[in-house]
Amino acid sequence: MNQDEVDIRRAIADVELIRRVLDQVEAKKPATPTVGLFGVTLTANIVLQALALTGALLLTLIELLTRQALTHALVLGGQSPDLRLLGIGLMAAILASLVIVLYFVLWRAARHSGEEFNTYIVRNFRYARLMSYLSDLLLKFAMISLVMLAGQPQWVAPLLLAFTGDYLIQGRLFTLPTQGAVLLGVTCIAAGISQFLLDSPALLLPLALFSIIGTISIGRLVRLYRQQNGSFR
Repeated sequence: MNQDEVDIRRAIADVELIRRVLDQVEAKKPATPTVGLFGVTLTANIVLQALALTGALLLTLIELLTRQALTHALVLGGQSPDLRLLGIGLMAAILASLVIVLYFVLWRAARHSGEEFNTYIVRNFRYARLMSYLSDLLLKFAMISLVMLAGQPQWVAPLLLAFTGDYLIQGRLFTLPTQGAVLLGVTCIAAGISQFLLDSPALLLPLALFSIIGTISIGRLVRLYRQQNGSFR
């Protein structure tokens, strides 16, 4: 056996050794890694999801304690042009406030990390990239507005369920394992279709589902935070 053949066999053996090491490392990786979720990025996720969950829980509580007053107001708004416009304007103001809060939190996180704002978003919050996120949000707002202007308020709740499912499947806002997020997303969309077929305007189901999913998601983040920091101080 000449020296060239020996060198070739050694090279092949080295490649095989490297491959086995990489396979072992890959096998030890968690099934659903939380890339980038540490430090200020983890805190920013907790803050954003906590705000969303607080709003959803508050609306759910109002709906429960007032015997579906929000649903009744929605139905009434569908019967009155003036109330329709008022509701759309109120929704626009709320969405604008939420977007401002979202980007303020991300701006603070980027500043704390010492990164340029857009770079930080692309690296850690891809779903919140300015044009992509705003265009998606505007599209959803337009759909709700058109439904209201068409005098079909009973379609709002199914759309909210579909939007929640879309966020889950796209990996927006919530921090869940991929398979679980897709399963929950499909469940939300199926629930939205069912509510549409039943012609039910009830807002309780989409609000409750959003709250449950948000609680699960933020629970995972809190556990991760405790693993990294020992406990809250």
